[in-house]
Amino acid sequence: MNLIFLSKTDKELDSMRDEQSHDGRLARKEITRRAKVGYADGTMFMTAKAAVETESRVGTVITYTKGSK
Repeated sequence: MNLIFLSKTDKELDSMRDEQSHDGRLARKEITRRAKVGYADGTMFMTAKAAVETESRVGTVITYTKGSK
């Protein structure tokens, strides 16, 4: 791996990612690596992926008392 891409900023890598050359491939690979480890140097706005967890209702019993309906 070429260590030059480790020292580039996110903005520089973003401008190189559309190139159809070996350097473009390495830039895309570095962008993917940084996304997987959660690294951002602050030069680009990265959206955070959030997941909403809901409590499962499988196996729960709903009981009604007299007059609650």
